[in-house]
Amino acid sequence: MKYLIVGSGPAGMNAAYKLNEIDKDADITIINGEPNPPYSRILTTFYLEGKIEEEDFYIYSKDFLEQDNIHYYENTRATSILPEKKLVELNTDELIKYDKLLIASGGDPNIPSAEGINSEKVYKIRTLEDIKDIKNEVKKSKTCAILGGGLVSLKMTQALSKKGIDIKILIRSPRVLSQVLDDETAHLVQKHLKNNNVDVKVNTEVLEIQEKDNKLLFVVKSGQKTEEFEADFAVIGKGVKPNIDFLEDTSIETDWGILTDEYLQTKEKDVYAVGDVAESYNIALDKTQLNSIWPDAVLQGIKAAENMAGKTKPYVGNINMNAVDIFSLPLVAMGRVRDTENIEILRSINIEEDKFLKLFFKDRTLVGAILIGEIENAGIYKQLIINRKKIHDSHSLLNQKNMLANYIF
Repeated sequence: MKYLIVGSGPAGMNAAYKLNEIDKDADITIINGEPNPPYSRILTTFYLEGKIEEEDFYIYSKDFLEQDNIHYYENTRATSILPEKKLVELNTDELIKYDKLLIASGGDPNIPSAEGINSEKVYKIRTLEDIKDIKNEVKKSKTCAILGGGLVSLKMTQALSKKGIDIKILIRSPRVLSQVLDDETAHLVQKHLKNNNVDVKVNTEVLEIQEKDNKLLFVVKSGQKTEEFEADFAVIGKGVKPNIDFLEDTSIETDWGILTDEYLQTKEKDVYAVGDVAESYNIALDKTQLNSIWPDAVLQGIKAAENMAGKTKPYVGNINMNAVDIFSLPLVAMGRVRDTENIEILRSINIEEDKFLKLFFKDRTLVGAILIGEIENAGIYKQLIINRKKIHDSHSLLNQKNMLANYIF
């Protein structure tokens, strides 16, 4: 069986490993769009801080890629797909035949439309090469503007701060982590950032970026007021969009991402999609959506491989779960925590110990949770959301010293 995998991130690589394990006749082709061997993208800020070396990125076996039944392409991208002929065209003009195709092409950074955004001193945060460029810039800089207030931006804020860089975060929305947290929790995070000498400017739109005397001059609008300030360089951290442009003019259905069924197969027979490009079922929100989470990408890759090999195992879905450590303050948010209509909310706060727990219930079922400071039981809350078990004494879940595991079984 000829398997073709477009993408070499966690979804694509774990699919390749699984196919190699369960199909002794597997002939696997992997298309990697970057000029490096497959690596762990979540380690990029650790590399910037100097906690790891470049070789620590490469978590996938080089020996695996050199096996006789593995055909590995590096620095190569898919440019079009011909499902009716079972062919994929590459940017080298080569055509590759497949029996089963897995699209795991990941995402590309969202780039604001501000004038001057393409300056050489404005960096993206996506690839290993991006981080290398930022690392070189840090050696000659003192100040940085970070565009966006999401998880990646906050991780970058911490990494750059530890390298002695003064940070100003520019956020168009009214709060940090607007796609992850509710207003109350976001305010706590914002306060924590301020206590760690990070200047956070919300409701702020970047209108223009100019290069001036080897610095960047920002023209921003906050409310009705227009301001200017300088920074040595800037970093864009406004999330990613699915890399699906090469699917235009194909029969593969897309919305925000590629539409898949419970087996992660698209409407096109023998074509599957996983990871950042695929819309899949969110258990907590009870709808399909994009879910750019590393652990879920791994699971999707494994499940898709099983289905491609004929094992027919449904993918039951996921919940949106994000974790980050912000200046030694750990935070985990999962499930339905922003749309709170008809939702019962319980909270436990210990200001002295920087501990905060917020639980969200619908019809006596846990649908969301935010943990700050004390996060050891995050996995148990996640399992409760997935299992959809009725909780008759919801207040008991606020006591994390309880035997929460008893609710799972």
